[in-house]
Amino acid sequence: NIERTRHNEIQLIGNGDWCLSLGGRDCSVEMHEQKVGEGSVTAELLDAEIARASGKTREVLVGDRKYLARMEGESEKFGAATGLDSVSTFECIVDGFDFFFMEMNTRIQVEHAVTELVYRLRFTNPSDPGECFYVERLIEAMALLAAHGKRVPKPERVPRHLSSIEVRVNATNR
Repeated sequence: NIERTRHNEIQLIGNGDWCLSLGGRDCSVEMHEQKVGEGSVTAELLDAEIARASGKTREVLVGDRKYLARMEGESEKFGAATGLDSVSTFECIVDGFDFFFMEMNTRIQVEHAVTELVYRLRFTNPSDPGECFYVERLIEAMALLAAHGKRVPKPERVPRHLSSIEVRVNATNR
């Protein structure tokens, strides 16, 4: 039984041969089992905050950085093992610095914009490392993968911003 949980997700992209994590999202703020707020969780943001922090705050941030690295690594292994050939979301329940796999959503989710605001993808020509192009939208990356599949080289994630957030307004009767 996990009493105090967080709901974290890792955005993935793959072509069937490789899989790349595009950082995490914390979607723990929910109302009636619907997400209300979602914030990016990135290595770059945690590293910047660790550099500024001290004491217990620093200790917690270092723990968060370690579990994020483990979660990203395991999600990439999972995506590669299943032959992920599009974008997907690896979802986990987080308890302190431990996480537990919940499900894999093999589709684009509305929260993808949180990821797009912090990372873009740099695709480099394997035959000419000086030649590259950038993709800023996951929908564009999905179209690229659908059209070219295994010919698409593994991209590099390039930071755009340290963090992003998405907030939803839900109408209720009261």
